This record gives sequence, C-alpha cells and structure tokens, in this order.
Amino acid sequence: MGKVLLIATGGTIAMRKDARGKAVPAVSGHDLLASLPALVQEADWEVFDFSNLASCNMSPERMLELAGEIEHRLLAEPDIQGVVVTHGTDTLEETAYFLDLTIRDSRPIILTASQRDASERDSDGPRNLRGAMLIALDRHAWGRGVIIALNEEIHAARDVRKLHTSSVDAFSSGEIGALGNIDNGDVIWHRRPEPTVKLGLPEHLAHVGIIKAYTGMPVGQIEMLIKQGLSGLVIEAFGRGNLPPQVVPEIERTVSQGVPVVITSRCLFGRTAPVYGYPGGGADLERAGAWFASDLSTEKVRLLMAIALAQGIPMAQIKSMLAGRGAACP
Repeated sequence: MGKVLLIATGGTIAMRKDARGKAVPAVSGHDLLASLPALVQEADWEVFDFSNLASCNMSPERMLELAGEIEHRLLAEPDIQGVVVTHGTDTLEETAYFLDLTIRDSRPIILTASQRDASERDSDGPRNLRGAMLIALDRHAWGRGVIIALNEEIHAARDVRKLHTSSVDAFSSGEIGALGNIDNGDVIWHRRPEPTVKLGLPEHLAHVGIIKAYTGMPVGQIEMLIKQGLSGLVIEAFGRGNLPPQVVPEIERTVSQGVPVVITSRCLFGRTAPVYGYPGGGADLERAGAWFASDLSTEKVRLLMAIALAQGIPMAQIKSMLAGRGAACP
C-alpha cells in the first residue's frame, strides 16, 4: 500500500449538526478516517490535524503555515506518495492555488471537501475523500500541480471556481474543462494542466487589497485603501476589464506611487483585455498604468501578488506572470 498523508483543516466535511440543527466543527482527521474502516485498508495513512475551522476562517497567513507544513513533511518523508488536504469549500480554490504557487514538490497534493456535513446520511465527504486518495496513489498524478477532487471530478487549482452555494457539483473549470475524473474506482486523465507559476515559500506576505466595481461607484475608494499601506491593488472590473471613467485618474495616481493595479473581471470565466477605447474602457485603464490578469480570478490574483511582491520579484516579471497562463518562475 502506498503512503498517503492526510492533513485535516476543517470545513463541512469535518462538521456535524449540533442541538440546534446547525453544522459546526466536530470531526478530526483521525475521527474522519476511523469512521471509514474500508478506506483505512486502502492506503498506509498518516494523519495530521492542522486545524478544525470553517474555511471562511482561513487566511493567507494560515495558507502560508499550511504550505510550510506540507513542504516540511514531503522533504522529511520521501516515502509519502501523495498528500490529501480536507478543507471547506468556501475558500477551497484559494488555498489550493496558494499551495500550487508555493510548493515545488512534484508529488500530488489533492484538496477535497464536502457540501453536506458528516451527520447527513448522504454526505458526499466519504466519496470525495476516497477519490482524493485514489489520485494520491496514482503515479500518473505526479507533476500535475495542486488539484481539487470533488464529485468525481479532478480540477486544476488555477482554473477551478465554486459556482453554487450548496450543490454537490458546485465546482467548475469553465470552458478550460476538468483535468479528469474518477470512474468506477479508476483515475481517468483527460489533459495535463498548463504550467503554472512556482514562487516557493515567502517569509511573509505583502498587503494586497481588492475593490469590486459597481455602477456609480464613487471617487475616493482607491485612495482610501492606499492610505492603509497597500503594496498592490486588484480591481474586479466589468466584462472585459472596464470601469466607471471617474476612477481612472485614481488608478493613474496609485500607479505613479509605485503601487501596481491589476484588472480582473466580475465575469466568472473569460479573459480581460484592453480592447475598448472609450472613457473607462480597458485601453483607458492600460494608459493609466493598470495591468490585466488574463482569466485568473480576483482572489487568486491577490494571492499571487501577495507572494510575489513580498519576495521582491521585479514588477515587469509579475506583470508577465499575470498576462499569460503562467510559466515557472526562475
């Protein structure tokens, strides 16, 4: 049997309903495995209870600590074949992408979760956990980066997004598509992920803020955030990357102060690009000095910027990382 490291962080997969009928943290990683005796027999499990928190309690600092723990154990234990991380679904895609940016080990790291808590008879937790284990034990999973395994689908950390609050098939990679799926206990691969940026573990994280665009947004919001000492700013714009024209001078001032401004889209899928030339259009934002983040989500851009800026990576290189689908950072 191959050795699988299970790191439990919490989430619905580790929750049960309390006396009020509300799901609360209740199950450790050891408890989770103990409740699934058949699964215990399928691998040589090592369990580490990192935390037992709802994923809305996850922070970039905790992600950094988690990445450090995983890297330490992979270096110390070369016999580990793969790592399974149980996590809440709300911020699953962010933690997965953070780990993908920071961990260079080629062994599979799989994040899994559930939409239904452990006290529900039809909980999706056991099936998802077994799927993640099968991927961890699959030699063909090596070198594919950090992935998410849910509802018998396999997604790349960079591409996947949560689209539904409660459905068991809540996650999608849009037109890019899943990496593969689990079928009758077999791991089926459809494609390899595009190369992603590998930045390694930073000592700390830069402070990067987010603003969401909306019609009639007032002038002054960007300036207010910059006064809080931001190192970078991500603006979730309309469509292809367009904003109300009154905020363009603020972007120009912010960039002139050495604070990079990155444009993402409120749309879930598709690329941003400076294709519109009217006031507030993408070309206007580009002239003001803003960068465009291709199809990367707002939250993931923030994490990449927080790591890259903290490491002192040159601005031109960060801009290049964001513009493409990513290449390994030298």
